[in-house]
Amino acid sequence: MKGFNPWIYLRRVAKYIVFYTVIILLMLLIVYFTSDNRSITFWELIRPQSQTNLIILIIAFSAVYPFLGFSKKEVYTNRFSEQDKEAAIRIIAESGFILISDQDGKMVFKSKRLTMRIFRVFEDLITLEYRDQTLTIEGMRRDIQRISSHLGHYFRSVREDE
Repeated sequence: MKGFNPWIYLRRVAKYIVFYTVIILLMLLIVYFTSDNRSITFWELIRPQSQTNLIILIIAFSAVYPFLGFSKKEVYTNRFSEQDKEAAIRIIAESGFILISDQDGKMVFKSKRLTMRIFRVFEDLITLEYRDQTLTIEGMRRDIQRISSHLGHYFRSVREDE
């Protein structure tokens, strides 16, 4: 697999295991404290045979999601000028991201909203590499699809105007 980084993958898996465990525990706490039946303990909310299945489900989903949820996409351009760079920043900003760095042909964006960052376990970075006639966008799949579509439309309309 070209460009696969096992350390980034393992970091994401660990983050998702912790995140999903916390979310499930919070949901169980809400159920426990809003329940009228106080005769059961907190840990009895999950049947003993279901606990193992729940752990397996969390680990399996956390192991698979980084493969499915993140991607890299290329957008082909005839050129990439300073005007195009400003348009790319504007297009990505309209999708809810802000530029945090721009150096050596690589722009890095993060989400504007803290809630989005938290629910994405701070794995919300989008990188845009601009070299020659190709833009390479990397990040969460749904964001990459939307942004690459908008960038592709922008570059097609610029080509038609020339």
